Amino acid sequence: MFDTPQFVTGPFTSRRVFLPDREYGLALDALVKGCSDVLVLSSDRRKVLLGRRKVEPQPDWWFIGGRSRPGDTTTAAAARNVQRELGLELSESRFDVVANYSMVWSYREQAPTTNGTADLSTIHRVCLTKAEEDNGVTLDPKEYHESQWWDIDDVLAQADRFHPCLRSSLKALKAKCAYEALEDAVQNNNDDDVLEKSRSFVKAMQEAKCKESSVKVLFDAENSRYLRQSDGDEEQ
Repeated sequence: MFDTPQFVTGPFTSRRVFLPDREYGLALDALVKGCSDVLVLSSDRRKVLLGRRKVEPQPDWWFIGGRSRPGDTTTAAAARNVQRELGLELSESRFDVVANYSMVWSYREQAPTTNGTADLSTIHRVCLTKAEEDNGVTLDPKEYHESQWWDIDDVLAQADRFHPCLRSSLKALKAKCAYEALEDAVQNNNDDDVLEKSRSFVKAMQEAKCKESSVKVLFDAENSRYLRQSDGDEEQ
């Protein structure tokens, strides 16, 4: 729970291979790509840094992150993606796993754009120090319109404004925090506190659990609204 362990069988050497656009497009048609995305948290852990992307497959508010490379641990890929996107060189040990998701998109940036793409994404948490937070971040203007610190509870309260997967990951983050509080209570041998923290953890896990194995999402780009489609019916 809350991890993505890697098992390396035999010797393995990672190879950097560049695929021309046509070959990369064919690879996207044939394969599910692995991504390491990150919930970048403020020093007080109350806010999350999101980027409003320009490019497909998610041209809206989204995680910081991107593709993994063969042989990467998910945390190594997360650290590299944060360095590339934010210019912050952070130790891999500062990243930990929050949740894993399967994502399927109707569109992609590479031609043919309407073929879409599919990802398996591991979502991580990294907490910035006050100095790192105050120093500011700069995102690639070719990929992002802007970045903004959002109050986590505000994101969770706006069901139609943020992608359901993004909101689901923040619920999983709250469950992870509740589990860590329970661990502390167990280590302190406080039975009353363990009981209280156990209830909080189970409640947080129930709230974080997806009720459907495949959540159908519709995006109204004109109004920047998300709708969830269940059994043929649309609902917020």
